[in-house]
Amino acid sequence: MTRGTPGPAGAGRLVLAAAAMVAAALLGSSAACARKTLVFPKAPVVLISVDTLRADHLPVYGYRGVETPGLDALAKDSIVFDNAVSHVPLTLPSHVALLTGLLPFQNGVRDNVGYRLDAAHPTLAEFLSSRGYAAGAAVSAVVLDHASGVSRGFSFWDDQIEATSAGQAIGQVQRGGGETERRLEAWMAGRPDGAPVLAFLHLYEPHTPYEPPEPFGSRYKKAPYDGEIAAADEIVGRFVAFLKARGLYDRAVVVFLSDHGEGLGDHGEDEHGILLYREAVRVPLFLKLPKSALAGTRVAAPAGLVDVFPTIAAALGEKAPANLPGASLIALALPGETAPARSIYSETLYPRYHFGWSDLASLTDDGHQYIEAPRPELYDFRADPGERKNLAADLSPAFRRLRVELSAMSRPLQAPGVADPETIKKLASLGYIGQASPGSDAKDLPDPKDRIGSLQILKDASRLTDQHRDDEAAALLRRFTAENPRMLDGWESLARGLRRAGRSKEAIAALEQADRLQPGTPQVVMGLADLHLEDGQFAKARALAETARALGSSGVDEELAAIALAEGDVAAAGKYAEAAQAKSPEGRLPLLLLGRVAARRGDFETAIGHFDHALRIGEETHAPPMQGIRAARADALAHLGREPEAEADFRREIRDFPEGLDAWSRLALLYAAGGRRAEFQALLEEMTRRVPTGKSFEVAAKVCEIVGDRAGASAFRRAGDSRRRPAP
Repeated sequence: MTRGTPGPAGAGRLVLAAAAMVAAALLGSSAACARKTLVFPKAPVVLISVDTLRADHLPVYGYRGVETPGLDALAKDSIVFDNAVSHVPLTLPSHVALLTGLLPFQNGVRDNVGYRLDAAHPTLAEFLSSRGYAAGAAVSAVVLDHASGVSRGFSFWDDQIEATSAGQAIGQVQRGGGETERRLEAWMAGRPDGAPVLAFLHLYEPHTPYEPPEPFGSRYKKAPYDGEIAAADEIVGRFVAFLKARGLYDRAVVVFLSDHGEGLGDHGEDEHGILLYREAVRVPLFLKLPKSALAGTRVAAPAGLVDVFPTIAAALGEKAPANLPGASLIALALPGETAPARSIYSETLYPRYHFGWSDLASLTDDGHQYIEAPRPELYDFRADPGERKNLAADLSPAFRRLRVELSAMSRPLQAPGVADPETIKKLASLGYIGQASPGSDAKDLPDPKDRIGSLQILKDASRLTDQHRDDEAAALLRRFTAENPRMLDGWESLARGLRRAGRSKEAIAALEQADRLQPGTPQVVMGLADLHLEDGQFAKARALAETARALGSSGVDEELAAIALAEGDVAAAGKYAEAAQAKSPEGRLPLLLLGRVAARRGDFETAIGHFDHALRIGEETHAPPMQGIRAARADALAHLGREPEAEADFRREIRDFPEGLDAWSRLALLYAAGGRRAEFQALLEEMTRRVPTGKSFEVAAKVCEIVGDRAGASAFRRAGDSRRRPAP
């Protein structure tokens, strides 16, 4: 046999190899042709984000605990990505990554508070707007407020979401997804037929508190998280039906996803933000192309939310910005295409800046997740989907490869807080800022997985507060913050509890500690303004509110109106309330303030008109009741001599907000003015029985003093003293 000349077996191998080369060439040619046909210039673009939705709690990904007919139908028309990963388990930074196509350390937004998107980073909305698209969005959580910069490029960004009671935590300020969807529908209905459009719908239903509406509340009574998923599914189904009715669905690029998942206790974390396990970072991701191209395709290759921007650009036949780290996902679904080896980056700085623990970072490839922590972790999630067996000690090739890859990435920390020199001067003059967050350069911080159990103390304090055991809750939180002085969330919890107990000066001191940990955060500065208002320090409250405006905070005009009313400057209050209404014509708080201004002027009929307008908005938008509207209306009615109506409104306010002692006390005074002494006494006893706090007994005593009942005042104070537990 001549050297180099194949024998029969070798010839067979050459034939097979040649056939494989031809097949590969044909497949490559086919894939190239497919890519050319998968371009849809000026197609409508629809983004649907369901917040806090775990992929493994959807039937599309094998879960059987909830029914989601709307999402099931959308998935059938879509490419479904089985290994999609969020870059950060927090709402604002995750959506900023989605809309900029940049990783968090590239776009600079690393948390829900303390960060603002720099104008140097263009958004998907700006990219499409420059190409003739009208961009509109409706969001369901205040953390996506336009002041964060996330709304840039959208001509319509509906974020009119109001806190319904004083001191409400930022994560709880939300609105029902049905109303959000209705508002986006209304905007889209006003677009000319055929005009290119980008529509972004954000739903918050699976986020805490898990309170699904009926019929889902009853249907999923033992699994309220799943009940909220079912509620979100119904809204998505309704939105898809609207798209079909408008003739948009078939020709649209539709992307459905979540920003992050939810812990649900799997690794000790109930919610999200602290840990990076799969339950927190794996998310659903569907891509529906026009004409249902590639419908029903499943993709196992890893995908990230930063891939959405370049994917949409590719689908429209546009060239994405050159600096984006993501890639078009369409190619991954093409027959014969081999997915390039890649890993998806995730991070959380939340434990560092909120708890004084180490930040975490992660890389996820097609089978492993590496988590960089003080004690590093590696999981084979195909064999161990619950990530229970840490393989890091084996120093496997996957561990070494992912660890080296992550260590080669430049990831500056970018501490939260203000950076503008002028604003720093303003805050420094008020005594509310340091040079940098104390957590910025700290080393050797605790591993979050080792400390996650300590958060039970915050839950215990919340439970005590719910039971009106305010002094016990405060004592517990004081011990906790003393042991964990760098825990931002501990100080904020303590401030909220002290505020609820009526201990405003102590609440201010606690929130000042939070400000030192995260200097210049707009929400903290506004919280300090509100506390100084309650404490009667009006000049400082006003200065803080104006500083919050410079920091980009929303709601400043409303705060300034409330301060002016408290000072007795009715003209200034009216001016600020009108400015607030101009910015938020569908807002209820500006109307409440306008009504209070009118009442202060003695124009009670006009005041009632404003209150009624606010109540109508609440009914039309199915919004939860807002504290203070019914009580203010009742007070105006009482001044007009319409006592039965006033009593009914006071009772309605008490029913909705039993903790609001103002309504109780005003109704008691109404009874006293009408000579209804027995009802007066019974109401104050009911108030102190249902809200058995030191503040409640003190309010009852003061009401008694107002009507000349010194014996009653002494009795309530004695009862309050006997119940009060000494504060530390």
